Amino acid sequence: MSESTIGIPDTVATESLSYAGTDMTLREIATDLQEAHRELDEYHSGSLVLAQNLKELRMKAERDGNLQLANTTKELEESAMAVVERSRE
Repeated sequence: MSESTIGIPDTVATESLSYAGTDMTLREIATDLQEAHRELDEYHSGSLVLAQNLKELRMKAERDGNLQLANTTKELEESAMAVVERSRE
């Protein structure tokens, strides 16, 4: 192929770099980074959905007077939103 799907020209794709005690080519590194970006996007989306579901459960718990459940879901909701924020830094 003239250029990989991750934009590494064939002329340098096999250049090697030692990373975390392992020799990897630039193409392998770019592929790993591409996967990491995909996983971060999945964490971001999943955490947004989870935060919304937790918010709904918290609001129901508050209406029902279940303060223990309301407080617990509030903490989990805040944690889910922290994941969202970290995934966008």
